[in-house]
Amino acid sequence: MLKRYCFILLISCTALPLSAVGLQGGIMNDSTARPSVTHDNVLKLKYGWVWQTDPYLSPLAYSGNLIGLANEWWQPFRSDTRLGRTGKLANWGHVGTIDIHGLRAYSSAYTNLIYGLGFHAGWGAYYRFAWLDNRLRLIIGPFLEADFMVRQIGSNVNKPYSFDVGIDAMAMAGLQWSFYGRKTSYRLRYRIRTNLIGMDYLPDYWQSYFEIVSGVPGLYRCSGHWNHNVVRHDLSLDLQFPHSTWRIAAEHEFLNYATEYMQFTRNQVSIVVGCIWQYRIKPNARL
Repeated sequence: MLKRYCFILLISCTALPLSAVGLQGGIMNDSTARPSVTHDNVLKLKYGWVWQTDPYLSPLAYSGNLIGLANEWWQPFRSDTRLGRTGKLANWGHVGTIDIHGLRAYSSAYTNLIYGLGFHAGWGAYYRFAWLDNRLRLIIGPFLEADFMVRQIGSNVNKPYSFDVGIDAMAMAGLQWSFYGRKTSYRLRYRIRTNLIGMDYLPDYWQSYFEIVSGVPGLYRCSGHWNHNVVRHDLSLDLQFPHSTWRIAAEHEFLNYATEYMQFTRNQVSIVVGCIWQYRIKPNARL
């Protein structure tokens, strides 16, 4: 069934960007100078590699591949209202992400395998510092993210499934450089997010899956760098052509958390291809 879902994701992501319109006005323009609020929207297809340990399912380390579909959007906090370009939100913006992916990983001896389906979504605000006519930008801000992954192992009767569940308040930072080519505009961006504090759930080592679904509680706890580490960062390059704008990127995700009996890790590296388009909405009078 997971193969079927991955195939559907692949077909969807291949078809949608072909119908997307190009970025109007160019990626070099400062969207805050326009009378309406402008969205930058990116639809992304990613393929990569995963290394993980899940002692609840198996004491072995597993490695394999992943494929996924993601969406990301950026928008400034501004409009032609009382706050205006020189108002309190002049240099603030917000960003949102949705990511869904499936994975298949084998043990080192290829004696067992794990299927996984993951989802994470988040929203954050950022303050931007600009230099060199807005070509160089630094962004800093908070980010709130929810992360969920379910895994199924091939041979474990009492523990066939495992879960990663977490909600984290994170710190976000990024650096962006925009430059021109002869016929193309470029935007190079590096961004990193890491957790500060949150809450997560994980099953107790002695619990069976059937006890979990029957209502026997697992472990709910406050999480932070002392017991739960999340780092997500990416390096992307946007390329604007006459009729379309595309993104190529490399993404890395690291997750590590532990209990008294178990230590879970998830390490993912992905190559990303995305299509960027831009659209405008009416100013928000409440701002």
